[in-house]
Amino acid sequence: MAATPVEVSIIIPCYNGMRTVTECLRSLLSLDPQSPSHEIIVVDNGSTDGSVEVIKAFKQVKLLYEHDIQGPAAARNTGVRGSQGAILAFIDIDCIATPGWLIESVAAFEDPEVVGAGGRIEGSVPKNEIQVWMNTMKILDQERAVHHPFMPYLQTANALFRREAFLLVEGFDTGLICGEDCDLSWRIQKMTGGRIAYCPQALVYHDHRASMKGVYRQSRNNAMAGALLSRKWEGVLPKKSWKTSVWECWDLLLSGLHLIASYLTFRSRSRRFGLRLDFLHRFARKEGMIRSAIKTRQWSQW
Repeated sequence: MAATPVEVSIIIPCYNGMRTVTECLRSLLSLDPQSPSHEIIVVDNGSTDGSVEVIKAFKQVKLLYEHDIQGPAAARNTGVRGSQGAILAFIDIDCIATPGWLIESVAAFEDPEVVGAGGRIEGSVPKNEIQVWMNTMKILDQERAVHHPFMPYLQTANALFRREAFLLVEGFDTGLICGEDCDLSWRIQKMTGGRIAYCPQALVYHDHRASMKGVYRQSRNNAMAGALLSRKWEGVLPKKSWKTSVWECWDLLLSGLHLIASYLTFRSRSRRFGLRLDFLHRFARKEGMIRSAIKTRQWSQW
């Protein structure tokens, strides 16, 4: 009997995903039975925490390896090379898909002009105060991404693309340590003339960072993307103004003063903790901007 053709390839990069891998894969194996035919591919990117052994226990999941190049861009490209689907669906190892995720997303491709589609990304049930803050801040807000003032883009915690469009632009740029999802979306739209569709009902839950260190790294890396994209899209992407950079420094200073005042005025512990996270987030973003501006010589991005 001939195998059922695969319509969608779900591709998940994994690097030390022990904390969340089981819930992620269980959610994908529990998608609505009416979902398009699909395969699930996990690409290990050099994990050392035992997550590979957990993945192997899921017999319905195809496990590939990308140990030559570090980073989710390279892992996702490897997953695509080992896939069959006409539509490529990307989700992260720390995400949980809702049962209707694939049905709601794939429906957008009935419009031939749609080359990419993505849905909402919401925080999962918080395990500590840090995740409560992350959920409140909407750190991964897909709606904000698809309304980017330059061009819409999709965050790869919840993104689908036509295979031919992905291959046309030769996949993710592995030279970008962050912002590769934004860059891919822009290149696909530019090369194909197609559009990105937003599907609010195609929901995934993201298990946000649960430590101060995690918040700092994510905020810094997200900010670094600005200079990296500015260099790659020089002459096309509008440059950040010096006034904006000065305002960001002023905003950081005010955030620090509010934090100091919270201790002097004996505000509640929860209020002080929130202000600490606000300051950490702003400080990490500014550090990321300065570091990447120096590295790329995109001085306006500081």
